[in-house]
Amino acid sequence: MIHLVIPQDPEDDRFRPSLSDHQLFRLGGQTMGTDWSLSYFAPDDRNMDDIRHCIEAVFSDIISQMSIWETGSTISRFNRLCIGSGMELPEAFCETLKLALDVAHATDGGFNPCLGTDIIRAGFGPDVSLKDAMPDPHSAWRDLSLTGNLLIRHAPFQLDLSGIAKGYAVDLMADAVQGLGISRFLAEIGGEYKAHGVKPDGLPWWVDLDPTYGADDRWRLALSNFSVATSGNTQRFRMEHGARISHILTQVAPDEGADLASVSVLHPECGTADAWATGLFAAGATRGLALANSHRIAALFQFHDGPAIPTDPLRPMLH
Repeated sequence: MIHLVIPQDPEDDRFRPSLSDHQLFRLGGQTMGTDWSLSYFAPDDRNMDDIRHCIEAVFSDIISQMSIWETGSTISRFNRLCIGSGMELPEAFCETLKLALDVAHATDGGFNPCLGTDIIRAGFGPDVSLKDAMPDPHSAWRDLSLTGNLLIRHAPFQLDLSGIAKGYAVDLMADAVQGLGISRFLAEIGGEYKAHGVKPDGLPWWVDLDPTYGADDRWRLALSNFSVATSGNTQRFRMEHGARISHILTQVAPDEGADLASVSVLHPECGTADAWATGLFAAGATRGLALANSHRIAALFQFHDGPAIPTDPLRPMLH
């Protein structure tokens, strides 16, 4: 069965057909260890090179600031600071960190930007020295705050914004494309999507969520001026002693959270959707569903064995 998820009212003017001689164009490549793509409508292909260069400049900027794999990046340099030292951060980094901390507080650490040490120890991070690492960095985010653009490394933790950087990059990618006069497009990095406008025939941009293995249900999203991000253990994981070890560090016991496969979040901003998807997955099915409902987050929880569960805010979108 295919479930249609339509975030907007089908009678919205954005879904009305419009006469246009625009053609569909596609660009793509690799960034941040994954693929990116852009589908867009334009009258001709004259600006394709400009669009690609603009997008790649966005990616380069994000990587130079937030990649834990680049030793010279802003975040890597911050993680090497002596305790008590600080660093003035670029504006995009500050915006991302502020959003990360907002979601950390809302999820009580479900989304946690200070777990770089645990991620490295779990085998999903770069090979860096952890000689001064905290034995338990799970509470370090509570005392992490910006003073203007200044951030102090107040404890021996490793800052990691991987759970939000892709989604935030999609937002910046979309802003860059709009800045070049493109108003109808679908931007994507590694399965995180943001749509703007509709196709010339009035139809939205269709995005199918990856189903869990053996699932009969399929979930198809109609996106227009909306984003979706998914976090889970179906793509990036390893098996250890028969257990699935995910790159997302969860707050639940292995037997309690083992059945949850992924959480997809719909939100106008992809960075917000990305952070919430990570935080809700880390919180586990029971607590994650409660958090999503209490904060009015439209989300879909998919399981390895069992039917998917939409949150209360998502249910009115189902058709």
